[in-house]
Amino acid sequence: MTTPTDITALSADIRLLGNLLGSIIREQQGDWAFEMVERVRTSAKERRTEHTDMQADLERLETMRNLTLKAKNVLIKAFSNYFQLINIAEDQQRIRVLRQREREGKLHEAIDSAIGSLKEAGHDTEAVHHLLNQISVRLVLTAHPSEAKRQEVLMKLRRITELMARRERETLLPRENRAIEAELTERIEELWQTALTRATRPTVQDEVAFGIYFLTSVIMDATVDIYVDLRESLRRHYPEGDWSRLPNVLRFASWTGGDRDGNPYVTPEVTLDTLATLRQAARNAYLAQLADLKDDFTQSADEVGATAALLASLQQAPSREVYQQKLGEIHERLAADGYPTAADLLDELRLVQDSLMQHQGRYAAQGTLAHLIQKIEIFGLHLVPLEAREDARLHAVAIEDIFRHYGICENFRSLPEIEKQAILNRELANPRPLLPLEPPFTPETNAIIATWRMIARAHRRYGKASIDTFIASHSEAASDVLTLQLFAKEAQVEVDLVPLFETVDDLQAAPVVMQALFENPVYQAYLQQRGQKQQIMLGYSDSSKDGGYLSSNWSLYQAQSQLNALGQRYGVALELFHGRGGSIGRGGGPTNQAILAQPPRSFSGSIKITEQGEVIAYRYSNEEIARRHLQQVMHAVLVALGAPPRTNDNLMWLTTMRRLAELGKRAYRALVYETDGFGSYWQQATPINELAQMPIGSRPAKRQKGGFDEVRAIPWVFSWMQNRVILPSWYGVGYAFAHYCENTPDGLEQLQAMYAEWPFFTALIQNVQLDLAKADMGIARIHANLVEDLHLRDHIFQRIQADYEQACEYVNLIEGQQTLLEKRPVIKRSIERRNPYVDPLNFIQVALLQELRQTSANTNHYQQLLEAILSTINGIAAGMKTTG
Repeated sequence: MTTPTDITALSADIRLLGNLLGSIIREQQGDWAFEMVERVRTSAKERRTEHTDMQADLERLETMRNLTLKAKNVLIKAFSNYFQLINIAEDQQRIRVLRQREREGKLHEAIDSAIGSLKEAGHDTEAVHHLLNQISVRLVLTAHPSEAKRQEVLMKLRRITELMARRERETLLPRENRAIEAELTERIEELWQTALTRATRPTVQDEVAFGIYFLTSVIMDATVDIYVDLRESLRRHYPEGDWSRLPNVLRFASWTGGDRDGNPYVTPEVTLDTLATLRQAARNAYLAQLADLKDDFTQSADEVGATAALLASLQQAPSREVYQQKLGEIHERLAADGYPTAADLLDELRLVQDSLMQHQGRYAAQGTLAHLIQKIEIFGLHLVPLEAREDARLHAVAIEDIFRHYGICENFRSLPEIEKQAILNRELANPRPLLPLEPPFTPETNAIIATWRMIARAHRRYGKASIDTFIASHSEAASDVLTLQLFAKEAQVEVDLVPLFETVDDLQAAPVVMQALFENPVYQAYLQQRGQKQQIMLGYSDSSKDGGYLSSNWSLYQAQSQLNALGQRYGVALELFHGRGGSIGRGGGPTNQAILAQPPRSFSGSIKITEQGEVIAYRYSNEEIARRHLQQVMHAVLVALGAPPRTNDNLMWLTTMRRLAELGKRAYRALVYETDGFGSYWQQATPINELAQMPIGSRPAKRQKGGFDEVRAIPWVFSWMQNRVILPSWYGVGYAFAHYCENTPDGLEQLQAMYAEWPFFTALIQNVQLDLAKADMGIARIHANLVEDLHLRDHIFQRIQADYEQACEYVNLIEGQQTLLEKRPVIKRSIERRNPYVDPLNFIQVALLQELRQTSANTNHYQQLLEAILSTINGIAAGMKTTG
């Protein structure tokens, strides 16, 4: 629990950073700017502390409208930077509390508590060894364009974080404290003078560099720390066991540079360049650590011996300081990229480690050298595996083109599914090559072929671990996966073939699709080659956009349960890949909670989860936040796998949830898909069109030309986050709960029991409550005024507001509270602390949108207005702590 002392420390941090920002505003812009910021801040706080009505909000909007563009930009910059600094202060507070709990032995959701629970449950050493060998957690960094902050800004914020941590942890002399505050001021000045948004859209290479920054600066060391923590905990609870070599229970991968779904800039050449860049980054990380080891390992031959194996491995005659000599040779060979595989590098490092262990160098062997060895075991010479993804529909078009060219089939895509499978089976069994060396097909088909041949080149150059997964988005039938298998066969590539089921209908059909594959003799041969293992990816974003929050969550839960039962029946070990986004509307929320809320007996230890967009920066900018996140993930995996199997879900609960999902989907689709003019309302009441021009990602906002169905889920969610409706996270929940309770005897009591006893429903309510608390219908109404059609505006907004009020009412009733987040005061205070500073940015954004939409696009003023709007988008994202 947060203590008054903690709150005082947080307030002091916020006050310090806020005062430093205020002094920069005075110096950079003058007293008028500082006083204007204070007036607006005071007015915004009054809006939250006093009863306010629509008229008062319209007056605030008019005040913003009357400001000059220069004044608006000052306010945008002031509040946006304030949020960045508040985020740092809150992270410091979280770390402060975590460290205190760990100091007192009260840190929950940690690896040690999970291992302790296994011991208490009666698991012996052999059982724990078996359990660890079952665990495979793979967190996949994606390049989804939902991180609004520039990398340069992230680096400045990280330095401010380091300074605040030093100020917190160290006993400083007055001059040292002054020096820290001077550097804080310097960094805040740099922030003020740095543009909030990028000048140009990032390239794929920029996104690769962005991911590498987090991998090499935080993730690599934080991951090794997790293995250290796990080993120490195992030795403490199971001292009789040998825990010196742990299986790879936690790993990372990346889509950046490999995800070509809807991104024309991810070409085969770009992917190969990405692999080379990743390999160089891994070598650079190891070289830096090797250089330090070389300087430290000055053990003299007069004091300590060496094994014959180590001496025989030296390129030159042994020197007096043989360990330093050997590490120097390893450094030189690695710098020249002389190690074909990570195993070759590890063999040499283990020669040093084994020699030290045999010659009274135990601490040196088990310290920083062991840390480096563990790092290489996890990340290899490729840093992280790259995963490729492409739209299954493009593969279908390509295979149709190829079949037509050779007279195999004229219109493959129009055939019944069973006939498609029969043709693909024949081609998979046919030993003759299907594809010529120089493909004579359409450019689109040739591009698909080039992608698969690029993977073969990558495997020859870097090994099969460099690209080990190929994902087909929009997978709808078994033929989609068999088509992948055919291309893989033609390219002589061995990778995991992964269908991605995205929409509600696709998720419901997934068990039928996979059963057809598991019964297919040709596909059975592929599964045998892959050790009877099958990855299946579940799409959270598009299923939510398709059917709303309740329907999406229920479809995902049902798919997990049914797919795992199917895998058990056919003897196939499933690895479910959860495509979770950052926001609640795209499957966001605590990862550990999601792991523990999986269906009974559906988790066998192997799991993949995406880490997308702003989630990467939030979780991996700070070493201690990263370590805590990974601790929670591993705790959940250990508990979920080691705990006694949960009994089957209550049948009444399942029936109730099925009904709620149907009701929620009905309400959601009635508004989003069936209401005339809803698309116009969305485009006018949110900055979706302006957002599309924001240079935050390399790929377009749409997969291909088309209507609403082709709009990506990220901009869909991002736009509703901006106008504070956050509609994808909750719309339909109010109607579903109200209708169910009003038409079911004891309906509310049933929902309350489900919340108290069913982890899935608990997580569902807690997650939706968070975005209900972040939403603001007063601000949403101001944005609604941007809609030109008054009847359309009032009709749709009233429906949105009604469902919001019902959702809040029933979430509170289910939780047994009076107000949202009443039982989660830390999060509630965080939202309340931010609201007075987010509100002005919304008023400014609306004022700017009104002016922009009346200004000719071919003018300098239009461009200036657009840049200001994009800055408000950035600021609101920082204030809401999420984008899409």
